[in-house]
This record gives sequence, structure tokens and C-alpha cells, in this order.
Amino acid sequence: MTEYLKQLSEKLIVTKIPVYFKLPDESIKEPFYVIGSHTGDDSRSAKFGLAIVDTTLQIDLFYPIDSRTKVEEAIFQTKVALNKRMTHQVLIDHSIGREVYHIIFRISDLII
Repeated sequence: MTEYLKQLSEKLIVTKIPVYFKLPDESIKEPFYVIGSHTGDDSRSAKFGLAIVDTTLQIDLFYPIDSRTKVEEAIFQTKVALNKRMTHQVLIDHSIGREVYHIIFRISDLII
């Protein structure tokens, strides 16, 4: 899983948006990603051999509220950079001490 998270982080760097593994304090201005929680299910694995983990991971993008067009471009760039099937949801959020767009990406992947 560590290698998988590292690969995702490296892919997101091409967007030129900083990547964190926990929510930074409010002094850090958006945009930024937070590679967040994940769930794993290894019930597909055999008793012996390679482990197969069906993983769902959440990546949050916090983006300034000033331009919906720029947010949509950032969503597109994120999907291109990661090159994975994912869902996303766009919210307006106040949890970091100011109003921002909060885009929640959910990636489902098999890790072998």
C-alpha cells in the first residue's frame, strides 16, 4: 500500500498542486490535495501466493472559491494525471476556516 500511495503522490505532482497525507493547518493556502483514508478487502486472495487487495481510496482537493472554471480544469488535470477510473463530488466547504471548493475523488483499484 505504501508504494501505491507513493505512486499516486508522484502522479499528482505533475498538476503542480501540493500533495499532503493529512490536512494541513489553515495557514496553508489552497489549492492542495490530501491523500486520505482508504479501505481494503483482501477476500479475493488465495491462501497462498500473491495478495490481491480491492482498495478504495479518497483524495481530497481543496481549491479557492474564486473560479468554478479553474476548479473544473483542476478536476480534469487530476483525472489525466492519475489515469484511473474514479468518481468525484464537488462541494463548497468551510472546514479549513474559509470557504473553498472541496472536491472528493474516490478511486477503486486492485493492488496485487
